[in-house]
Amino acid sequence: MRILALFLLCLWLQSCNTNQKSETKDSETTLVRGELSMDSQIFLGNRLFSEKTCITCHDAQKSTIGPSVKEIMKVYKKENGNIVAFLKGEAEPIVEASAAQIAMMQVNIKGFLKNISDEELGAIATYMLHVDELNK
Repeated sequence: MRILALFLLCLWLQSCNTNQKSETKDSETTLVRGELSMDSQIFLGNRLFSEKTCITCHDAQKSTIGPSVKEIMKVYKKENGNIVAFLKGEAEPIVEASAAQIAMMQVNIKGFLKNISDEELGAIATYMLHVDELNK
């Protein structure tokens, strides 16, 4: 049932293209979607987390190449950190990691997230918070 609901949500989002307007910024085109529901943010964040290859290093529950989403969000909540500012390159990492892990992460963020909108970064953060809440 949940998969059907997600599929229908995806179809609905694609059909809303006529309600979207484009805005040019630094010769890059970004979509302005307006305010998304919580479920839509989680869905979009999940998709972007996979598409932007975050999932390669960050499993939901266990450490792999990098810390798990659960570990990351635990630190960000405890320290009242801003994960979106970090993903934008405006804040230093607050999760303990080796120098090599931090260097790899910064290269990946600059490469994979350079043309992503604030709304999409917010959706990734919402998804990460959702994953953390599910695993409690």
